[in-house]
Amino acid sequence: MESILETLSQSIGIWGYVVLFFYSFGGGLVALVAAGILSSGVIENINSLNIYICIFIASVANFIGSSLLFFMSRYQKKEVMKYFRSHRRKIALSHIWIKKYSYLIIFIHKYLYGIKTIIPLVIGFSKFDRNKFLIYNFTASFIWGAIVGGVSYIMGDFIRKIYNQYANPYILPVITITMVILIILFVNKITKKL
Repeated sequence: MESILETLSQSIGIWGYVVLFFYSFGGGLVALVAAGILSSGVIENINSLNIYICIFIASVANFIGSSLLFFMSRYQKKEVMKYFRSHRRKIALSHIWIKKYSYLIIFIHKYLYGIKTIIPLVIGFSKFDRNKFLIYNFTASFIWGAIVGGVSYIMGDFIRKIYNQYANPYILPVITITMVILIILFVNKITKKL
């Protein structure tokens, strides 16, 4: 049993960072949340992820992904628009937000499910300065990584303490299912406004 757990721990250590990079490259935050929880030691025998490395990898991947979207829309506008014809409402809303919030939208969009890939594209379509975008996007990506990674790490530590305190094998699944349901309800409430 211990050899299986050790093999699983090594696999998470090797492949966890790769999965985290590619998932964060697309703007997703679930992998960073999972990595933060796992790195907190919530599962005692699986602690091969380092939270600082996870935050760094997710932040760099997020920066590269958003920058790639920006440059694709800046220099390949016709090709990109073919794939986003069905998202005209989100693109129009993004234009309004860019005019209203200017550079702050670069920081805000990283947390908005359903529109986080549209904003860099729309900024690329606009006349927003490339260098300013890269600076703001770099800063926003690392702030995003620190907040999401830090909160998930604290959440994992909290789950571990509750589990150790009550030592009931059913408490961890109940807490996990409750947290997932609350997150889904929160995301659904936010995305209904979009």
